[in-house]
This record gives sequence, structure tokens and C-alpha cells, in this order.
Amino acid sequence: KNLLERFSKSLYKDDYARQAVVETVFSIARVQLSPQDVSLKEGVLSIRAGAAAKNEMRLKEGTIQEALKNLHNIRVSRVFYT
Repeated sequence: KNLLERFSKSLYKDDYARQAVVETVFSIARVQLSPQDVSLKEGVLSIRAGAAAKNEMRLKEGTIQEALKNLHNIRVSRVFYT
């Protein structure tokens, strides 16, 4: 039971983080992502997107990172675009 609860909380936290990234990117860069396009592990954010979307996010990357830290307490040390 204890392991299941921790696993469930971990999944919920991951879903929350993905959704927070999707909403923050859209509000700042006006790029629509789906939660499946986003991966966050140990401060490394990976985003799967098209070329135009990647360019727009790169231009506003610092602003996006600050917003994630300040609004959602999600710290991002590096961002990879695939």
C-alpha cells in the first residue's frame, strides 16, 4: 500500500508538471503542446515540437523557465528540443 501511494503521488506530480509546462509555454510563447510532448526529469526539460515552435520557445526560454519556477515551483536547468 505504501509503495502504491508513493507511486500514485509520483505519477500525479509528473502529470501536474507536464500540464504546467504546457500551459506556461502557451501563455508565454503561444505554442500549443500536448502533455505527451513534454518530459521533465531531474531539472532537464525535453520538448518535442516543430521547427517554428522550437524557435519561438527558444526566444522566450528564459521567461518560460522563470515562470515555471515562480508560478509552479518547477526548476528547469536545461531545455532540449527534439
